[in-house]
Amino acid sequence: MNRTDFLKSIGLGAGGLILPAKGLISTKSVKIYDNYIRGLMHYDFNEIEDNIQAGDEVHLVREPTNIYDSFAIQVNRGDKRLGYIAAYENIVLANMMDAGVGLSAYISHKDLKRPAQEWLAIEVFAELVIPSQQLVDSVLAQHRADDVPDVYRLGEV
Repeated sequence: MNRTDFLKSIGLGAGGLILPAKGLISTKSVKIYDNYIRGLMHYDFNEIEDNIQAGDEVHLVREPTNIYDSFAIQVNRGDKRLGYIAAYENIVLANMMDAGVGLSAYISHKDLKRPAQEWLAIEVFAELVIPSQQLVDSVLAQHRADDVPDVYRLGEV
């Protein structure tokens, strides 16, 4: 069996995994969460509070084995744990992370004059995949996919 036949047999050739031409889809960053980080006073915030400001990137880390909350999501900056996303708000974000959805998070607000539970807020974004205008205007927008030629493989869109 040659390489081409092998690839076809495992589904990577003519009848298998063929990605659409570039330009058919794009992404848009969508804010899906914006609220205060919980537990700042219990973790490492006081060690780095002078070095954090609005716009700084933070990292979300799932903690499914947390004994208090199986949907727990840590909010970290570098190797420092700042706190958590609130337990009553983390289920959807945790499920998205578990499904492999790429999320990005940034500090949205810092005010140390407020009560401790309101010192630091984060905003979380997800990348939404959207069709390009070229795809929207294509023959696929007016007809069922079964009724048109395979425009992806033919490179017509």
